[in-house]
Amino acid sequence: MITRQITIQGIVQGVGFRPFIKNLADSMHIKGSVINTSRGVIIKANLWDDEVDKFIIKIKENAPALSHIVSIDVKDIEHIDYNNFFIETSEDLGGITLIPPDMAVCDECRSEILDIGERRFFYPFTNCTNCGPRYSIIEKLPYDRCRTTMKDFEMCDDCYDEYTNISDRRYHAQPVACVECGPKVTLNFKGKIIENQEEAFKKTADYIDNGGIVAVKGIGGYHLICSAEQDSAVLKLRELKKRSTKPFAVMAENIQTIKRYAVVPKIVEDTLTRPESPIVIFEWFRRPFSDYVSPDSNKIGIMTAYTPLHIVLFQYMKTKFIIATSANHKDEPIAKNQEEAERNLSEFTDVFLHHNRDIFQRVDDSVYALADYGFILFRRARGYAPYPVALKTDNQEEIFAAGANLKSSLLFYKSGFAFLSQYIGDLDNIETEQMYEEVHDNMKSLFNINPVTAVVDYHSQYRSTLFAENKYKKIYKVQHHTAHFASCLAENSYYDNAIGIVMDGFGLGTDNKAWGGEIFINENNTVTRYAHIENYIQPGLDSAAKNPVRMVISYLYTEKLLDNVIDKFILSGYTTEQEISLIKMAVDNKLNSIETSAAGRLFESAGSLCLLKRSNEYEGELAILFENLAFKECNESYKFIYEDNKIKLSKVFKEMVDDILNNQDIRIISSKFHNGFANVIYDICIDIKNKFGITAAALSGGVMQNIFLSSKIYNMLSADGFTVLTHQKVPANDAGIALGQLYCYLNNITLKVQNNF
Repeated sequence: MITRQITIQGIVQGVGFRPFIKNLADSMHIKGSVINTSRGVIIKANLWDDEVDKFIIKIKENAPALSHIVSIDVKDIEHIDYNNFFIETSEDLGGITLIPPDMAVCDECRSEILDIGERRFFYPFTNCTNCGPRYSIIEKLPYDRCRTTMKDFEMCDDCYDEYTNISDRRYHAQPVACVECGPKVTLNFKGKIIENQEEAFKKTADYIDNGGIVAVKGIGGYHLICSAEQDSAVLKLRELKKRSTKPFAVMAENIQTIKRYAVVPKIVEDTLTRPESPIVIFEWFRRPFSDYVSPDSNKIGIMTAYTPLHIVLFQYMKTKFIIATSANHKDEPIAKNQEEAERNLSEFTDVFLHHNRDIFQRVDDSVYALADYGFILFRRARGYAPYPVALKTDNQEEIFAAGANLKSSLLFYKSGFAFLSQYIGDLDNIETEQMYEEVHDNMKSLFNINPVTAVVDYHSQYRSTLFAENKYKKIYKVQHHTAHFASCLAENSYYDNAIGIVMDGFGLGTDNKAWGGEIFINENNTVTRYAHIENYIQPGLDSAAKNPVRMVISYLYTEKLLDNVIDKFILSGYTTEQEISLIKMAVDNKLNSIETSAAGRLFESAGSLCLLKRSNEYEGELAILFENLAFKECNESYKFIYEDNKIKLSKVFKEMVDDILNNQDIRIISSKFHNGFANVIYDICIDIKNKFGITAAALSGGVMQNIFLSSKIYNMLSADGFTVLTHQKVPANDAGIALGQLYCYLNNITLKVQNNF
């Protein structure tokens, strides 16, 4: 009999993998050992040749639900004489381990919480190997309790018995605890400290039921919670958050509550009840809560109670639907501890439901939306980070990818795995920059990665670029939209020639102009900018993104259409004669301006013009409102002209202005605009297919989060035989940039610079 060493890489720690292996080995009468290491789970076992394959097949077929096996390697080693099969103490061997994300409470733990006969009845930190905090509490690897924020909670005898009982689902569940030995809640109610759990929850629930706002500590940070059913509570939260129209996410106790009031598509139900438990955006008419939750749209972000604490809170509340929004000021990180919460959130509330399990990594909620081609990931955080993207490469370097400046996420690479961080945010304030550095340092230490090389955005003034240049010796720059294109290729493990349809708000081009409406071709790892939206002057630089009225005036003035609508603009209060004069001067003289091809500016401007709204309250607001007006039954379209490798807009704006002046239904205007843009993208792809034989197309960039547009392009290209690559694991927006930067570096992808284009 030969002793074999079987190394399993993937998410195999913190998910009950070792007891699974021991029980399987015992059932097959296999003798040996299993150990957690920083290189993965290593099994040493005495196996005949015919037993090896059977053992591995059973491992793959019956692995724990939360595990994810990436690779299994087998080699013969020096014979060891085993008498039984046992679990060894964890070791740090200096390799790479995949860390499980935080997972929603499982059905078994949920049942225990709600069963008065169980010792964890109403215990708000119930968990097992199938659920609970992981990434947010892990300080070091290998993943053992002593290296987590649970290290200060000594297990009681009952919990220790479960923890050491190999047949128990809490065997080596590192956060295991109960009311006797585990974390506890404390309520600060307007300065009065309440430590009794029942009283704390009752007081919190009553306050929410009566229209109050509470800061509640969860897995990865604090939520601001109020009743979604009371107009006054929602409006108060909007006023305090300075968030007049942006939709709030809503939480219900469970899927059954949601289904009592909504028709829930099967794919949405399946996603809401997955262990990742993200926020899912879908259309919900006649809602059982305040219209002020989402005043301008029927698209609602919904989630179920994914922690025991939320479940317990729902038992005390009369309210069935609550708003649970990130507890922070605009563009700042989510609060993660009692000191931060009471200091930073005092403007919102003076009621805080704390607990004493420390959060090591801040992790916000993940967000999905449903498109014709499946789900598209808007925000990658809880439930998904830091699960890696596996890449096909022989490169053995350790690499840091800095990502972008907005919707920032960063990345570390080692041994074929790209570890993309959770969503961090916009690096335009000191607090988010500090979180960026915090996540960088935590991940670098956690994965024991020590890069020399950093891959950064081409824009030299991005905070992420400057950060990397201060930290790393070797800097490799990647143009922003090339990285968008590459991120979609990387996510889909695609390494062949492809078309890149990259529609975005801003990225510095090699000509020092603002790109963002790009059609690329990748041939043999050389990327060519094949076509783009025609350049227009963007007056006021970044301020034009916040105030699309400025781009509207620029577009219409350039196309000699402004005089047609000046009276309507001024009479409605949309703009003023002074503003028009200033913008005309900026366009004529290129003052405080940049040339842009950005689709983000175009779609925001179309929404601004159609709705006669000047400004975005939040990023892309008017483009989103414009998208929400489009409907599939309309087959009409505006004429986007494609010539000289440019998408020209003169005819589009002429047709659009005529429709506005003729009081055309704004739903038809939006549909015609979206249909026309999809048509021109299709025409360009057909042109490329005919000339170069390329039949794969990747959809990326923030504008491709426009579900109506991306679905239409996907359907048109798929019907013509294209392989259409989309984002479902990594965001299409700038949060996916770091992955694309890495892919470009690993595959030596270069952007071919073209002049006079």
